[in-house]
Amino acid sequence: MGFTTLEGDPPQGVLGMMFVDPDAIGKGVGRLLFQHAVATARPLGFTQFTIDADPHAEPFYEAMGAVPVGVVPSGSIPGRTLTQLLRSIPG
Repeated sequence: MGFTTLEGDPPQGVLGMMFVDPDAIGKGVGRLLFQHAVATARPLGFTQFTIDADPHAEPFYEAMGAVPVGVVPSGSIPGRTLTQLLRSIPG
């Protein structure tokens, strides 16, 4: 159905990957994965993490409480940029 990774060293993390099977999109899988990432990050000492978002996923991440903070180059498509978002993790 899907997976996510949280990378980096506390207190600053990176949502490294988040993938939801296309057949599961819109069924709450992404929300559960994101909530799990936040719940896992908190006890590990993370206070925030960044997300380099595909343009189609930006509205989802914003709905999950992330805010745009800049633009970064895509790591996979030369010449493409991605919006970088920041999600704070309340203690």
